[in-house]
Amino acid sequence: MVEQIAVVTGAAGGFGAAICRALLASNYTVAAVDLNEDKLASLKHSLDDERLLTFVMDVTNTQSVQSVYDQLQQRQSSVITVLVNNAGILHKAFCLKMDSLVSAKQTFDVNLTGAFNCTTIFSQAMVRQKYGRIINIGSVAGIWGSGGSAAYAASKAGLIKASESWAQELGPMNICVTCVAPGICKTQMFDQFLENESIPDAEEAKFARRTVPIGRFGNADDVSEVVQFLATCKTNYLNSAVITIDGGMRVGAM
Repeated sequence: MVEQIAVVTGAAGGFGAAICRALLASNYTVAAVDLNEDKLASLKHSLDDERLLTFVMDVTNTQSVQSVYDQLQQRQSSVITVLVNNAGILHKAFCLKMDSLVSAKQTFDVNLTGAFNCTTIFSQAMVRQKYGRIINIGSVAGIWGSGGSAAYAASKAGLIKASESWAQELGPMNICVTCVAPGICKTQMFDQFLENESIPDAEEAKFARRTVPIGRFGNADDVSEVVQFLATCKTNYLNSAVITIDGGMRVGAM
């Protein structure tokens, strides 16, 4: 039996861990890659599944990405069929501050260049077997913009357009490329963006009811369920789609 491998970048974060769990439930062998070795070890312990393979990898370093690819290629009776470009960072940086230039470069390196590196290298296996699913984790910030995090919004907008371009390039080889654009989700990144600011739960709930038709913010499981669907759906006609998952926030609440 051929072992299908799904590669998940940024696997130790909130979205990443939930995506790994969902793909394991769909009988994939999951190659969980992240820069944080301690968090990877914690993920391995919490999921407790022998099909979860962990690798320390820097998405911004092509040699690091190539090394993981080569190790996976050495596994007999295995094929890489899914790549989830999930690795991402978010800095709160305003354009009038000079230090925002440093954080902007880092944001582009991880969020956009990292996805280019991984797609270029891991798609090689998909091209040979004429099958693959590449799922990029964008953001509604890449559609609407986001004050105080312009580099993040721009990097996600770039990822959305890269997804559409890769869908054109790779579609003829039966490789579908899609992008998931989450809205406000309660993850560690959300808390990081707030920094030392805190919002009382009651106020947060009121804000959610005012802005999101379903009356709540999202979570990692909401996103992982969509990724699981995109990874497992058999049709190749679902290509180049950008799927917003924001509880209807775009249309607003009544």
